[in-house]
Amino acid sequence: MKIVETIVDFKRMVPKEKHDFFQQVFELDQQIFPHSSIEELYRYVYDIDALSVSIVQYHHQNKLIGQNIIQILKLILNGNPIFIISSRAGFLAEYRGGNRSLKSAIRVALNHKIRYPMYPLWFVPTIMHPKIYTLFASRSANFFPRVGKKMPQAHADVLQLLHSQYNAVEVRGENLYVHPYDLPKVIPEQLICLRIKADLHNQFFMQHVPDYFSGIGLICICCLDFKTICETVVNLALDRKVY
Repeated sequence: MKIVETIVDFKRMVPKEKHDFFQQVFELDQQIFPHSSIEELYRYVYDIDALSVSIVQYHHQNKLIGQNIIQILKLILNGNPIFIISSRAGFLAEYRGGNRSLKSAIRVALNHKIRYPMYPLWFVPTIMHPKIYTLFASRSANFFPRVGKKMPQAHADVLQLLHSQYNAVEVRGENLYVHPYDLPKVIPEQLICLRIKADLHNQFFMQHVPDYFSGIGLICICCLDFKTICETVVNLALDRKVY
């Protein structure tokens, strides 16, 4: 299946372009996340603290089938600037599979790191499924929380700073935080496909987020320095997993 990607810098659009493009983004978002609200998406895309908002759209035979909204925030921690990258990615049910959204996020992160090499860049996603958690945790040993490795204090400090960004955060262990999140629409046939052979990453996620099917996500974090980005790219290219 040939998928064509386009990327838009939402922050650089003029107001009229933003309004029209946001409507298109929301229409697809509703098909993927039917229980989400326009207010929630608006806050994410128009966040005043966002340095950039890149929207990657995926097309198959001229049909829009998915999108990845990649937001980079600029915040202050202990008097120093830091950048936080997060994404809201999803595909129509019949086009899911693979790691297209991860590759898009890596490209955006790498471009940002080249532009701002002296400032820490943190990837802070909310993970909704053991399969997705395993994809991230198996490609970088610096993706936390994870089994058998204590989270560094610098990572924990960033998570503490971001608590105000989430609703109804629940603590489930040391540096283990979950919160309600939008569930994507899933067709019955996919429930079987979503089940994967249990490994250490899968078991870790299931242990701490057994209620993920109820719309609970695990807040994760990874410091994206050049070494981590390069290692992740190589692991993806070689299909190599780390534990």
